[in-house]
Order: sequence, then structure tokens, then C-alpha cells
Amino acid sequence: MKKLVLAGVMIALAVCGVSALEGGSRGGDAEFLLAGMPLSEAEMGAVEGGLPRCCHDVEYDPIEDKCLNNKGQKYEKGDNDCDIWVEKVLKEAGYDIANRWGSARITSVDGHMRILAGQLIDKAPKGWSIEFVDNDHVALIRVNDDGSADVYHQGYNYKTPTTVAWDGSRGYHYSQVKAHTWGDRRAYWDFDR
Repeated sequence: MKKLVLAGVMIALAVCGVSALEGGSRGGDAEFLLAGMPLSEAEMGAVEGGLPRCCHDVEYDPIEDKCLNNKGQKYEKGDNDCDIWVEKVLKEAGYDIANRWGSARITSVDGHMRILAGQLIDKAPKGWSIEFVDNDHVALIRVNDDGSADVYHQGYNYKTPTTVAWDGSRGYHYSQVKAHTWGDRRAYWDFDR
């Protein structure tokens, strides 16, 4: 059994790019460097579909990671629209909300709001929450400690005189949460409390 464990450790060290001899000479506090360099936020944002972040990073945020991994997806009403996208992202991040707000496959945004009526609040709390906009759109919003906000959503926009047409999942950063003012009415659900 000891030989199998030792062989497994040697294979793991070889896979990580450290020879078994070097790993043995480092002792118990060896640091293993991963191949590649971490990307800046700008570089992460430029990658279509996002990139997974390393879960051992102190600043790892599983919801942000899944938002970035699901960025750039095509909007498809009834198949990959705003509430279905939010529910999927949160489930991948470890938050299964389908039973609490009504499955997004069969519940409208307005229906989610009726189910959560007693839990919706008027101001975005610190951390992650789901934002309801005008009873017909949802987004994930994170209010950071410095008062800034990150918003991720799945949607579309028709071309207007002041905007270009687009569709798909994307993210935005606001230096102050109060600068984020989509729609006429907003409500928030603090789903992880």
C-alpha cells in the first residue's frame, strides 16, 4: 500500500512539473507553481466566454467565475434568457435556487417576484443578489466593499439612435452602485442569506 501511495505522489509531482527528487528535497512546505500567468481583469474581460479562475486564489469568487465562464452566450427566449441564465450560473456556483424562486424554465420574471414578494428589498445589499428590473428582467449584481458594483446578465438590445444592437450575456462594472440605474423600478433578492 505504501508503494502505491508513493507512486501516486511521484506521479502527481511529475504532472505538476516538479520532479520527484526535487519534490522530496523541498520538504512538507513546498509551493507548486501552476503553468501560465494570471490574467488581468481587462484580459479576462476580453476573452469570449470568460476563463475559469483558480479556486485556490484568495480572491476566488465562484459566482463571478461562473458569470465569466458563461459570458458571451447567445440570448434565446425560453431556452437561455435572463432568468434561465441567472439560475444556471448560480447552480454552477453552488446555489440551487430553482425551488425557492420557481424554476426559470416555467416561471416568468414577474412570477419569480410574486413568489419572493416578502423577501424583495429596495436597495442592493453588499455581496451578491439578484436584481429585478421593471418586472421583466433579472441580473446578478455584486455590491463590493468600496461601494462599486459588478452586474452580469443575459439579454438583448435593439438598435436605437443612441445604441447598437446586441444580444448575449455580458458584465459591467460601476464605480458606484448608485450609478447602475437600469429601468424605472428595481428590487433585489439576497438569495444567499
